[in-house]
Amino acid sequence: MQSLRRGLDLVLGFVCCSLLAGLVLVLAWQVFSRYAMNAPSSYSEEVLRYGVIWMSLLGAAYATGKGSHMSVDLLRDRLSLRGRLRLDGLISVAFVLFAGIVLIWGGMRGVSIAHAQTSAVMRIPMSWVYLSLPVSGALMVLYSLLNLADLSQGRSHHADLEAQAEKMGE
Repeated sequence: MQSLRRGLDLVLGFVCCSLLAGLVLVLAWQVFSRYAMNAPSSYSEEVLRYGVIWMSLLGAAYATGKGSHMSVDLLRDRLSLRGRLRLDGLISVAFVLFAGIVLIWGGMRGVSIAHAQTSAVMRIPMSWVYLSLPVSGALMVLYSLLNLADLSQGRSHHADLEAQAEKMGE
């Protein structure tokens, strides 16, 4: 299980970093073409828009795997270790339900609706853009199942963060 998680982290981290680097280059080109050449690129705005959609959804899946999604730790900090593990399990189950229903099922409906549409400038199928929803949903479900497997063995994906916090408190 840990090798699967490490492989997913490596691939997804590389994809997100590559997307970010590509988007920075496209943005730099857009600024240069607009202000230096006085001829704005028509493609760059769509590339940036759709790239940010993909990057944010893949980044959300990556954050799910790392346990670094946005959360309020007020309740979690007041629980015992066993209570924290149960809360983490509940959160993972909630992620599976949300990702399965909203992102995968709803995303596939969006892909099927948008299959005949193309983007205004680049003329790419809009289903490619909507495909980011079920792909990120599937990754979130997989990461959440890995998190649940860790929790069933008494390990929390928050364990390294808690260990670091305890070292800093010493």
